[in-house]
Amino acid sequence: MKNKIQLTIAAILALATAAMSQKNNNGKIFDEHPGIELMHKFTKAYVAGDKTTLEAILTDDFRGYNGLNTNKDYKGKDKQGLINESIYWSSQLKGFKITKRGKSYPDALEYKKSGTWIDTWDVFYGVDKETGFKIETPIDRSFVLSKDGTQIKSMIVRANMAIFQKYSNTFSTIENGTIYKDHPYINTVRTMISALELGDLDLAYEQFADNAKFNDINAPRGESHSKSDERAQVEDLLTNFEIVSMDEYGYPDYLAYNGDGSTVLSWWNFRFKNKATGEDVVIFIHLSHDFNKVGKIIGQVAYYDGSLFN
Repeated sequence: MKNKIQLTIAAILALATAAMSQKNNNGKIFDEHPGIELMHKFTKAYVAGDKTTLEAILTDDFRGYNGLNTNKDYKGKDKQGLINESIYWSSQLKGFKITKRGKSYPDALEYKKSGTWIDTWDVFYGVDKETGFKIETPIDRSFVLSKDGTQIKSMIVRANMAIFQKYSNTFSTIENGTIYKDHPYINTVRTMISALELGDLDLAYEQFADNAKFNDINAPRGESHSKSDERAQVEDLLTNFEIVSMDEYGYPDYLAYNGDGSTVLSWWNFRFKNKATGEDVVIFIHLSHDFNKVGKIIGQVAYYDGSLFN
């Protein structure tokens, strides 16, 4: 037994020693460092399009990389390319800025073998002067300093490139589907509205899928309700108001989006009479109806002034 205990203790000590031996100090981390000040100087110059300062800060062999690029032949951007990028953003974006994200702060990492790196966690912000498109996206940057720490040798940027692609698309005219002024889906909406006017709620709600969702601009943002709840609300409304007519305003549009989107937009004057006061109430309403693949309405959004019913 004694031998077994000694073996167990020896095994524990051996494991502890092995665990300790796996640690290796590869450098130091600083939250204050000359390299961090250099990074701030670079960021200020980049946002301002300060060509002179950027030329001095960046090494002649500077390379800038997209850290998410998967092209094996990708060579990155050279010094002049980075300067041109800075000049573009500074002249093209209103309110252009790069600021720290939340409570984050930059770190300077002095590696034993690979030199000094500066890591930042920021937000890229600006509004294009021509298109009005706003770019506001997290951006993480890693700067590799020269051996003497006075210049930036390379920069690795990690950002959501989808927003920059969307930004690029704003300078193009891109078709996203076809618009129809007459279509079976438009007839479905008309059938539903006409059924409401005639008091045939069964026919009206047959036009909706059982899992349809209803949104109302007068409800709290993001709140939706079911088909049965919508019908109950309409039935409650009709206890106090009589439908006089529901008149099409202009004409509906069916938007057949590229992909799966199918939406009918329509505009109406809903005319009611208050049963208690005899007062006429006219509600101008805009409706948006989404359709599933079998032609049933799966979503309704209603825009109108609900206070007119008060």
